[in-house]
Amino acid sequence: MNMGKIKSAVNEMFIIATCMVIGLGIQETLIHFSTNMKSFETPWYIPLTIPIAAFLCALPSSLINDCDELSKWKTVFRVVLHYLCLFIIVTGCGFAFSWYSDESEYLVIILVFTMIYTMVWLISWWLEKRDENIINSALKSMQDKE
Repeated sequence: MNMGKIKSAVNEMFIIATCMVIGLGIQETLIHFSTNMKSFETPWYIPLTIPIAAFLCALPSSLINDCDELSKWKTVFRVVLHYLCLFIIVTGCGFAFSWYSDESEYLVIILVFTMIYTMVWLISWWLEKRDENIINSALKSMQDKE
């Protein structure tokens, strides 16, 4: 594994953790307004599970790395496979860390997971395109100097 892939996996882990915190906030806000609770009742250990889940979710990132050389359908297949792998990891973490206690909480977790996946995928895509543009402009300026 080269340093670029390690850097990408670490960046992905931090993006996932940040989105999970945002997702937890969204989930608690939805619960607050749907049940008129005055205070949040998230167990103390839930924030500690976020880095663990983020690390586990960052591991399958190699599935969608280097999709530029693939056909459109192979890329779509890899993204769907990546989503399913992460779905299994999140569901497993949810059961292991007691993120949900009934079916309605599980459905909220699925919704929040899908939102987080979409946000992380879009942010990662944007960062990759930004890096490509920086490299391309550096190459162009080198060619212009020649």
